[in-house]
Amino acid sequence: MRRYYYRIYGFILVSDYEFPQFLSADETSDPDIVVQIGHITGDIKKLADEGKRFGFREKEMWFNTGVGLFWIHDKYISFEGYNGGTIDDAAQYISGLCLSIFLWLHGMIMLHGACLRLNDKTIIVAGGSGSGKSSTSTELIKRGALLIADDVTGIKKENGQYYVYPAFPGQKLCADQVEKNGICTEGLNQVKYDLNKYEIPRNDIFYDAPSKVDHMFWIDLGQVDRVEMKDIDGAGKVQAVTKAIFINWFFNEAFKLEAEDILRCIEFAKDIRIHQITRNRQKDTLNEIVNYIETQIA
Repeated sequence: MRRYYYRIYGFILVSDYEFPQFLSADETSDPDIVVQIGHITGDIKKLADEGKRFGFREKEMWFNTGVGLFWIHDKYISFEGYNGGTIDDAAQYISGLCLSIFLWLHGMIMLHGACLRLNDKTIIVAGGSGSGKSSTSTELIKRGALLIADDVTGIKKENGQYYVYPAFPGQKLCADQVEKNGICTEGLNQVKYDLNKYEIPRNDIFYDAPSKVDHMFWIDLGQVDRVEMKDIDGAGKVQAVTKAIFINWFFNEAFKLEAEDILRCIEFAKDIRIHQITRNRQKDTLNEIVNYIETQIA
């Protein structure tokens, strides 16, 4: 079986499965992450057959999406189609959730948000589902921003500072955003676990280098008459970071932060500026939000 080598989040990944959207790496590279089809133990399969959705162990996790069964342990991400799902269905989770879990377990901070490079600054645009982070990121790209990561941003501490590492040159957009931006869907991959989204190639505006994080913008929905935008500090900064943790967003209360996890979130929050943007879901405030972001990083 052929093996495929890629660079992602500063690591070398080797896989039995081809991920066309990932950046290729030298096939003589020593891999940090091994993605393999199968090799899931019988006890995990038994738990999945009994209706269990996921399980945590020391530096290890497995979960069942209904179409795919995944096991993250040591340097491996093992996956296979499950309950009628195909390998192609299961593979959709590798670039987001699986890598987020793997790298979190290996000490990186993995946030649910896009990372962009604009005006020589590196910013994270984060927020809950439906908050408008994708439309905000897309508008910033239209105004000249470069894409470092979409949907999941990976951050690592080096020499006392926090750096974001490039993911891959692709962006997931909802069907309404695709239509609004005049993007032709012919030939685009439709995201299997969310049929309202398409994967848009962004090779032409991909920023393929580690960069120090400068700002994070947390976008929230609220009962406000007009958009509210402000710097936050202290406990508010830490709360914004912990709310943005990708695994926390996916597993809700089942995912528990350990003391060492909270400490790295506190240290990261202290190192950057964090802004809170609260908007009304019913009002179009996109230009106001993007103008605010551009002003803060000018």
